[in-house]
Amino acid sequence: MTTATETDAGTLRDLLTAPGPFLSVYFDREPRPQLTQATQARWRGLTERLADEGVPRATLDALTSEVIDRLSGTGTLAAFTAEGRVRHVVELPDEQRGDLAVSGSLPHLLPLMEWRQDHPARVVVVVDRSGADLLLYGDGDTEPVQRTVTGPDDEIRRSSGLPQMRFQHRAEDSWEHNAGAVAEAVGQALGETGARHLLLVGDVRARQYLVKHLPAWVRRDVTLEQTGGSRGKDGGRAVQVAADEACTAAGADTAGLLRLLDEERAPGGHAVEGVSDTLGALAAGRVATLAVTDDPADTRTAWFGPAPTDVYERREDFVPNGGGPLVRGPLADVAVRSALLTGADVRVLDPGTPGAPAQGTGGICRFG
Repeated sequence: MTTATETDAGTLRDLLTAPGPFLSVYFDREPRPQLTQATQARWRGLTERLADEGVPRATLDALTSEVIDRLSGTGTLAAFTAEGRVRHVVELPDEQRGDLAVSGSLPHLLPLMEWRQDHPARVVVVVDRSGADLLLYGDGDTEPVQRTVTGPDDEIRRSSGLPQMRFQHRAEDSWEHNAGAVAEAVGQALGETGARHLLLVGDVRARQYLVKHLPAWVRRDVTLEQTGGSRGKDGGRAVQVAADEACTAAGADTAGLLRLLDEERAPGGHAVEGVSDTLGALAAGRVATLAVTDDPADTRTAWFGPAPTDVYERREDFVPNGGGPLVRGPLADVAVRSALLTGADVRVLDPGTPGAPAQGTGGICRFG
């Protein structure tokens, strides 16, 4: 069982390959210590309801022993059991959406994945002319890895006796050199995190030096935002700005996918939409990004088998291949399982999102 705050695709794939049945619980935590007893009573009420619905008491007892000390805090606690064992517990800060418990043949990952996409990978750079402080966030991270790049500015200080023009040239040479070192570190950070969002914090001139030296692929492929500030003094502010920018970046990613879906709907394009076509593309391993609507009122189901590409809209579509029996599950969960296990990205949409694929299910394919 994993207990760290992990929402990466590898962790989710491990969970999906565990044998079911599953219990998925999302529980709003309580930050006020004086309400601890009320929170524990709310948890007991949830588990009693699940017991009445047929969840084995041993499963609920194992889950309670794992989470009872984590019910106090901020955000949501997500927990998953499989075959009566607690497989994964993860804390999702900054999110509360009401208590939810789902029993079924698959883990219900949509709320977790929606939280994850609201915290996309990004790099924040608080820069001045002597170097920069870097904050690295991977997908789903709320706490950054911090790095510092400091350039040699001793030469500038020692040159104060030079004529003003020569001093200025030497200072600018040093700033250019420092900006180059920071730019190299930024490129490395973006590569490590897979981030496509970059936020620069600093005075205008320092940011200009840095942008000039950024690798061409960064200026071409990465979304760049800038704001004023300074190192040390505004370091804490940079963290808050990064949190605010995460929401903006998430919205931009969703809008970009919806634009691409619209463009690729043309004949010969790489978009699919609708349940039948999307499940067919998943069965062929063609989907690069799945777009699926998280609608609590959706009661549609689909069928899946042992292999990641064993997905069917109807049981009668299955051609026996000796691989194992089919299992029925919620349509969205079946689609997400196939997408994650075949290496596709998943974008969760709210009900009624303008431009969403037909029947709330679609995607962009790797090939036609």
